[in-house]
Amino acid sequence: MTITAVQGIGVHVRAVTPTAARAQADFRALLNVLSRPGVLDAVGRTEGPPALAVAAGLADVEVPTAVLTAPGEEHWVRALHLATSAPIARPELARMVVALRPPTAAEILALTRGDALHPEHGTRLVAAVADLSADLSADLSAELPAGPSAGPSAGPSAGPPREGHGTVLRLSGPGVPGTRRLRVAGLSTEVFAALISSNADFPAGVDTFLVAADGTVAGLPRSTRIEIENGEH
Repeated sequence: MTITAVQGIGVHVRAVTPTAARAQADFRALLNVLSRPGVLDAVGRTEGPPALAVAAGLADVEVPTAVLTAPGEEHWVRALHLATSAPIARPELARMVVALRPPTAAEILALTRGDALHPEHGTRLVAAVADLSADLSADLSAELPAGPSAGPSAGPSAGPPREGHGTVLRLSGPGVPGTRRLRVAGLSTEVFAALISSNADFPAGVDTFLVAADGTVAGLPRSTRIEIENGEH
């Protein structure tokens, strides 16, 4: 590898490597959204893809990782490997898969799900999406304290889903009082149908983080029941 190539990959490594403080804050955000499916939080912005920065905070030498990239973006695979020492693996054998381009339904169905005795072997999926918006109107009364000070959060989880293209999901299950609706732009209904199928045999399944281009993040743990209201094909 030439000096120029080393310098070039170094730029990409720095672009996806958060500071220690940022990594801790991002980890708290990821725990928040995974424990409260359909609620949105945000991770810090970096010079690289936000989904890859999320993965950099989760991967290490014991987490075989695959990165799905569009043509011309293969440098992000090596950048994540150098930043985290995570072994590079094929998607069907990886413990974490980072989808920087939309995965296909077949790729989702091929992910490792673990089994009833070893659910921890299920893949963690970090998927880049174009946009995320949520509607908490159905469950605000269940989550907010009573009294005149109660009101919706000023964070990214407040308000109805933004109008526009996207797949609208109705979520229920652990961590969801009642139901929540989540609009995801950038992934097809076929992908979510495949995710529903992959998580049909809980506790086996795939835990998913959706990461928008602006750093907004949502969690879909394998325990969440997902119904597709409408969406992109």
